Order: sequence, then C-alpha cells, then structure tokens
Amino acid sequence: MAPNTTAMTATDDPALRGFDTAPADDLLPVLTELSGSAGWAQAVLEGRPYRSREALHAAARRVLAEQSDGDVLVAVDAHPPIGANVGAGAEPVGDASAREQSAAATGDSELARRLSEGQRRHAEHFGHAFLVCATGLSAREIVSELDRRIALGAAEELACTREHLARINALRLDRLLDTGAL
Repeated sequence: MAPNTTAMTATDDPALRGFDTAPADDLLPVLTELSGSAGWAQAVLEGRPYRSREALHAAARRVLAEQSDGDVLVAVDAHPPIGANVGAGAEPVGDASAREQSAAATGDSELARRLSEGQRRHAEHFGHAFLVCATGLSAREIVSELDRRIALGAAEELACTREHLARINALRLDRLLDTGAL
C-alpha cells in the first residue's frame, strides 16, 4: 500500500499552513528582513511546504550552513550592533533586534563602555561585526560572550557567528509564525 503523501505533508499548525501557502513575492521581503539575507530567504521559500516547525527550522539551519562565509557576513551586517539605539521607526530587523536585546540594556556606564569597546576590538580582530543571540542575556553575559569569542581563532569565531545567526533566525521565524510580524 502506498503511503498517503497528503497526510505526510499536511500540518495541524495553521500558521505554518499560512507560511507554506503565502505568495512567495509577499514572503520573500519579510524573510529577507528577518535574516538579513535574500539568498537565505529564497532558499527557505524554495523548501516549502514544511510538515512542521521543526522541519522549517532544520531547513533554515541547513540553508545557513550551506551559505558562503561572505553571504553569512552580509546577513551579520544587516543586524545593528548590540546596544545600538534602535527602536521606533527603525527598519524591521532593527525593531526585532531592539526587542531581542532589551534584556541586555544596562545603566552601568562601565559595562556599556566594555561592550562598545569589545565590539570595536572584535571588528578589528576578525574583520566583521560581533553577532550574538541576545534574547534572555544580560549585558554582563553578552560582554562575557564577547570576551570569550575574541579569544577564538577566526574559523571558530565564524562558526559561533553562524550558530548565533541560526538561533536568531529560529526565534524570528517562530515570532513570524506566532504573530505574523517580526
């Protein structure tokens, strides 16, 4: 007996069904803003339909893993620096970043200085911005992660950057599915 392919591709998640059936022309700019990468967005769209959120997340990670270092760094550049003054009126990636970084806000001027200085040193050392999935991290934890990553080799740091970008993409995909917005 042949497997029922309709049942294998159907989902009980209405948000995922909407994602799978939305016109690509409408979804492409949203996914590009979400990730900072038009190539990533296009490849994720081409993988539709997804049977589950887990399948969507796995595809999003796979696409990111297959991107060139240059493509990943273009996506990194689309994210504002940690602690940047982003908010109302900013581009959607900026709004999402501001929300994700909200727990990292600090009134501690020394900690803010260390964060700013660390990001400058990171960019000088590696030639690209520091990217961290800041959701749930305090400013102190972000500075610790920054210090840890500055001590890494270039390949290790880029692998960490990819991992954090994958986490950010996953959080934003879930937010898009749950709320319809970044």
